Amino acid sequence: MANPAVISALRELVESGCWGNHKDFAAWLSFDYNLNEQEDEVLKALEDLVVQGLLEKHESLNDEFILKSLNFAKPITHYRVSGFLKDSPIQMVRSRLETFFRTHDVPDEMIVDMSIATTEAMENAVKYNDQNPIEIDYSLADGDFRIEIRNGLKEVEIERDIEAGKYNSSLTLMRGMMVMSKLFDELDIDIKDAENLAVFTAKKKVS
Repeated sequence: MANPAVISALRELVESGCWGNHKDFAAWLSFDYNLNEQEDEVLKALEDLVVQGLLEKHESLNDEFILKSLNFAKPITHYRVSGFLKDSPIQMVRSRLETFFRTHDVPDEMIVDMSIATTEAMENAVKYNDQNPIEIDYSLADGDFRIEIRNGLKEVEIERDIEAGKYNSSLTLMRGMMVMSKLFDELDIDIKDAENLAVFTAKKKVS
């Protein structure tokens, strides 16, 4: 029988909008709840929640688990995610955001656009952060979606990177900014040198 603490934590995660595969959930259990459960045990617990009627398999991604009904959703709009890719922070934000939009009847095409744009923003936040947790905050009022992503910045040694031939970092950042500028109505990145902090903000009329 699955660990009751794991089942309870998984319920909270999926009700908050998280969906993904069992490896994603294992990472989130570790980061958010300090529950270091084996991945196969997490898979069994997720399958138990399918039997209980809370979850179902994603219609096009067969190894991923998603809420069976939005009636179970209790979206959260301010939270922290890990600064390490191994903890699936991008999938946590993307899945919670998509669920949040669906509970507000945002059109599917707009959800896809905002998912792409937010993924780009999160990729930058994870890539350049100082490995501390990343803060996420978003809202939707009168059809206006606003998002803020705050992350600490790691020390960048530009000359060393140039010598090592790491030109792609800047190119990747610029391509990401171009994608985001096309999908968001407004966006800004404020670098607070004194705090060694980057604050990304963006806005989009979604309905």
